[in-house]
Amino acid sequence: MSNVKIITERISSLSYKFAKENNIHVFPANIVYKNKIIKDDCDEKSNKFLSKLDTFDEIPSTAIPSFGELKKELEKATRDTNKAIYITTSHKLSSMHSLAVKTAKYLNKKGKDIRIFDSYTTVSMEGMYAYYAAKLSYNNLDIDKIINSLEKIKDEKRIVEYGVIQTLKYLEKNGRIGKAKAWLGNILSFKPLITAKNGVLEPISKTRTNKKGLDIIVNYLKEDIERTKAKKIKIMYDYGISDQYIKETVNPRIKKEFNPEIISFNQISTVIACHLGIDVWGVCALLE
Repeated sequence: MSNVKIITERISSLSYKFAKENNIHVFPANIVYKNKIIKDDCDEKSNKFLSKLDTFDEIPSTAIPSFGELKKELEKATRDTNKAIYITTSHKLSSMHSLAVKTAKYLNKKGKDIRIFDSYTTVSMEGMYAYYAAKLSYNNLDIDKIINSLEKIKDEKRIVEYGVIQTLKYLEKNGRIGKAKAWLGNILSFKPLITAKNGVLEPISKTRTNKKGLDIIVNYLKEDIERTKAKKIKIMYDYGISDQYIKETVNPRIKKEFNPEIISFNQISTVIACHLGIDVWGVCALLE
């Protein structure tokens, strides 16, 4: 087994249970609600927070950890090894990446070898990079080869995700609405379908129903498979407060269309819920 530790944030949608099972170190970002810091540092706490989010009288804001907090997390993650790859959310979406670079630079001067990989994505796309890297590490690839493999699948856009948002109120409040702003007038009529493009989340279509959204996602995935000439496809799902629609409707359709390997069903982090709402759902694919 490799001594390269894989690190990512809870923003990646990976649960603490899944991360532990796959030898990935996950740590929380911070939620700020009425001047109090909330950390989704366990799966049960995340689920409890999401169940109450729509009842809050204001939408919580988000905050990255301090340098000291991140330093402790990276030291904890590398307690048994000096080599690690920290996969961050896109630097265009969060300042976590720049903090990670700063913190790793400090620790590398102390004898560590911590590489920072900008996933240029977020949610389960980021989580899929971590999962992929952890499998390479398990197969005893050295740190340079793992980084090169990550860069290759990023360059070839072999990790994709398409998600359906039920409401834009969270994006509007947090200032992350981007090109979806023009759709605000139709917020009651349409559901934006989003994906990661150029390091940010952008709307690529809109639908009146989740069923139609699923049809659009299937078509996009077919185009991605053709583009990459993929022989195999691995899937992670994102969901908010409930996984019912994903498990009862989305997963059977995806399995029928693509016969993929299902990796995990991922409840989004509290940070993502504060930006996309509790009813968002998405399909993430690794095209091999």
